[in-house]
Order: sequence, then C-alpha cells, then structure tokens
Amino acid sequence: MIRFNFSRLMVMTTLLLSFNPCKGNTMTSTDIPLRQKIGQMIMVGFHATKPSESQVLSLSKKIEQGLVGGVIFFRYNIVNPKQTCTLTQHFQSLKTSLPLLLAVDQEGGKVQRLNAKNGFKDYRSAKNVAKNLTPKEAFSHYSDMAKTTASAGFNVVFGPVVDLDHNPTLESETPLVNPVIGGLERAYGADPRIIVEYASQFINAHHQQGILTSLKHFPGHGLAPSDTHIDLTDVTNTYEADLELAPYEALSEKGLIDMVMTAHVMMRNLDENHPATLSPTILKELLREGDHPYDGVVISDDLFMGAIQKNYRFEEIVLLAVEADVDILLFSINTAAQKGINAEDQKPVDANLVDKIIDIIEEAVKSGRLTQERINKSYDRIIKMKQAL
Repeated sequence: MIRFNFSRLMVMTTLLLSFNPCKGNTMTSTDIPLRQKIGQMIMVGFHATKPSESQVLSLSKKIEQGLVGGVIFFRYNIVNPKQTCTLTQHFQSLKTSLPLLLAVDQEGGKVQRLNAKNGFKDYRSAKNVAKNLTPKEAFSHYSDMAKTTASAGFNVVFGPVVDLDHNPTLESETPLVNPVIGGLERAYGADPRIIVEYASQFINAHHQQGILTSLKHFPGHGLAPSDTHIDLTDVTNTYEADLELAPYEALSEKGLIDMVMTAHVMMRNLDENHPATLSPTILKELLREGDHPYDGVVISDDLFMGAIQKNYRFEEIVLLAVEADVDILLFSINTAAQKGINAEDQKPVDANLVDKIIDIIEEAVKSGRLTQERINKSYDRIIKMKQAL
C-alpha cells in the first residue's frame, strides 16, 4: 500500500565515510559473496565507550570483513560529546566498501540518547512539538537537533514516530493510550494530518544534515494496549487501518521515506501466530503489496525485545524476519529491552552473534528455505538507500 520514492530525497553530505559511488565502488548483488550480502542485513549494538575496548575491536573486524552493515548506539555508549565523536569517528574510519550505518534513537523527549545528562542538549517530545510549535518552528527545532546528531557522527536516526497518540474515533473520556507511545509523549497526536505535517519537518531537517530517518512503528503501535519490550501486544481489536496507515501513505507521496521500522504487534485477523515483524502476511499485505507497493528498506524493531525473545527461538527469529521481507535485522544486545523476562532468563551478550545470524541465513539458502534472490533483494534495497549518504 505504500509507494517508495527517492525523487525528492536530498543529496546527503558525506560523514567521513570511505564509500563514494562516484568512484565506481558500488557493488551489485552479483559481485560479492553471500556472507557479505547477508552482513549488510545486520545491525547490532555493543557494550563499550572506547575504540580500544574488546567489543569495539571485535565489531570493527566484522565491519571491515563486510559482515555488519550498521551499528546502533545506546545511552551506555555515550558519555559526553568528545567521547562520542571519538567512537563514531573510529567506526567511520574503518575500511568498508559501503557506508556503515551509525544509528541512534533521537526523537526528543523521553527518547533521546544524546541529552543534557551526557553533555548534549535536551529536545522537545513529539507531543510537545505539535502542541506548542508551528510547523516552521518545528523545522527549526529539528534542524538544531539534527545538527547536534550529525556533529556527533551519526547518519541514521530512528524516528520520527508516526504512531497515533490514541484513537480519535472512540467516544471516551479515557481513550486508550499506549504506555510507550502516547504515554511517553512520543506521538504527535491522533490526527494523521498533524502527524504527517510534523513528521515531514523532522525528516526534512535531518535530510539537510545528511541523516537518514526511519518511520516507526509499522503497521502501528499507538493503539496497542501494552509494551512490546515486555511481551507481544495484540492490536487485532484496536487497529484502525485508515488512520494508522495514512501517515505512511502520505509521507510516501512526499518522497520522504528512507526506512520503515516494524512493530512487534499481533494482528490475529491477518496472522494468528506471528507479530508484524515476523509475519510475511502482515508486511506483504499491508506494506509490500497492494496498489502502491513499498519496495524500500524495512528494518525490524529490536529483535532483542521481550516480545520476540520470550516467544521465539533465535533461529526462528532470524529466519522468520527474513521470510517476512525484513531487510535489516536489528539486534541491540541491550538487556533493558527484555523487560518482560526474568533477569536469570535474559539472553546474555553473545560474542558470536553476528556469525550465528549469518550462518543461519546462509544455511537456509543452501537448504532451499531461502533463495539467493531473496537475499539479493534486501542487499539491493540497502545499497540503494546507502547511496544517499
């Protein structure tokens, strides 16, 4: 239902990356080994703050081998601006054939990894922006935030949130408000037109600073009754397709979609057994197929979250996500994402995580469960997006 269009995507500035498509080092899906194609489909977190630490050294080796396509930072990776720049510059300096995605959750409000506590600035929540700023003022506000983010060395921001704050069609004095979306003021409101207006300012401001953005959380998390950090949440009886898909369709028409991040929500009318992130039915019916199919990059929400880790085995997670047509598998290795799992049952950091993901997908290709064509599609989508950096 969503059309992907790069025609209005502004030419992004280079962020000290070794890749330059003008030099002819853009590789197609037929030019590189399968394991490296799979590597572009992997984004991981790490637990370190210095380039000299073992996790950074190990991860850096994987990146230079072409086995990791992106890295996500959390608050425990960010001490202060100088330290953050040193760390991002280390990753930027690695020898890679394609740009490395350096990602951070930087929405403003409750979700901003770069904040006053670690020496950056605090920015308004989405709800605060929509309530108190005009669209023009919002663009200025987000331009400042984007400059801060770019100066720290990041080229991807997971935002804006285009979920609904609540369901405006319900006549209730106490409308359903999701605890981690509306409850944390992460949504612009309940009117898709307002969401699109302010999300556009967010995206355009970041594009001007050479930063890719990701709409979240598809097909919609705002009307979900619970938190997917804890467990699966069911939106079967609360989902409003006309309202919740509207921002994606409108932003697609504007040519403003770089990536779409999935939600770990159940829609049992479409798939009894799998959340959207792991469901070919949900993602293909609502996103990939239809009158205006979306053929851009889809990234999973964190596959380390309780909703996923609590209900699926590791191999299932990897294969189901790929079969659902997810292009980038995000594994944060952030134990805070596993709120619904007892501490003794939480998954520890696995030093061989990247190799295990690649091994699983590679073996599935060899066995025929996955096809080379399926991997090539994701690889081609990813390099097309990365050419904007």
